[in-house]
Amino acid sequence: MSPNEILFRAVQNQKLFGQINRQLLKTIVAGHYKAGDLLPPERDHADMFGVSRVVVREALGSLRDKGIVSIKQGRGTTVNPIDEWNTLDPEVLMLLYGDELYEKLIQLRGIIEPEFAALAAENITPEELEKLRKVSDLPESDTVEQHVERDTMYHLLIAKATHNPVLLIVLSSISEMLRESRRRTFAVHGELAKARYWHKTIFEAIEAHIPQAAREAMSAHMQQVQNGLERFNRLNQEDHN
Repeated sequence: MSPNEILFRAVQNQKLFGQINRQLLKTIVAGHYKAGDLLPPERDHADMFGVSRVVVREALGSLRDKGIVSIKQGRGTTVNPIDEWNTLDPEVLMLLYGDELYEKLIQLRGIIEPEFAALAAENITPEELEKLRKVSDLPESDTVEQHVERDTMYHLLIAKATHNPVLLIVLSSISEMLRESRRRTFAVHGELAKARYWHKTIFEAIEAHIPQAAREAMSAHMQQVQNGLERFNRLNQEDHN
């Protein structure tokens, strides 16, 4: 087998593993298997999905790593109680809470990010300020995905400028989950211009080293983000009525 064939097979297996992992997780979260239930054997899943047992084993191993199941040699795979699940895992959170998760994340951001901005205004270095300046704008010509990337980096750089590594870890841990929230907000007409305004205002307060101004501007920005998400939800509901 050539190197290219090996690589292609590895990519195929990775895609299959991801699909099966998500399907099994959805099935468990939906309640088709309860805590203490034994999952079907690997060979049954392999036949059901039309894949090798190796791929199934990898998918089950991922569920074990998330705390969803326990795997014991000779006894099979058992579903764990929900209090043993890794509920900080983005995939698990999304399946447990659905769209409600975005609202909860915005609430969290509204509590923590104004303080991040205030601390950044106190502690930011000239080098960090220059990096923040470069990503503070959200050009109209950019795609939604580019806006998402720049917005993500902007807020992470502010967290980094607090010089508190724990705060950076907190924001980094939810950044991946925030991507879809950002896509939804930027999809609403007018929200990009509002975000651009608040990014500029927050940056100027941090640049001037005025913590209270940075705190208030970030708080207003988080309210704008929440309003944008609510507008998206209303428009989405109208489209489905």
